[in-house]
Amino acid sequence: MSTKTVTIDTNEWSYPDISGAPHVVTNAETFTFTLTDGGETAVTYAIDAAQTVNCDDGGEVQLLRDCDIGNNSRSIGPLADTSDGTATLGVEGRWLMSYNNGPVQEWRPASLTIDNIDAPTSITATFEDQFGNTFTWSTVTVA
Repeated sequence: MSTKTVTIDTNEWSYPDISGAPHVVTNAETFTFTLTDGGETAVTYAIDAAQTVNCDDGGEVQLLRDCDIGNNSRSIGPLADTSDGTATLGVEGRWLMSYNNGPVQEWRPASLTIDNIDAPTSITATFEDQFGNTFTWSTVTVA
């Protein structure tokens, strides 16, 4: 397991609240996730403890830790090493988020392109929530 930090640069993430209203995440905002490498076809990414990122309009996106009944982290994955640099569709899992402590949105990856599944330095992605909203990351930096 290793902790990874995502950095959002200018205009890389416009977060839609449940009504679909966009909120641009402020330049240089960061959040972390835990990468667990369970083998060539069993890599997962789970949000760490609850975190926030600020938006240009003064609001904030809350990223929430998601656990099952046994207090095991829910995550995105499993991801396979063979998917390095390739758009992967239909990846299992979700990340929970909300805008200004509003209703929780369950974001599922519609498409993920990760340069190196085991040691990511960039992610391009499209996520969809249960309200019909989508957002795209245009190549966020991971360290």
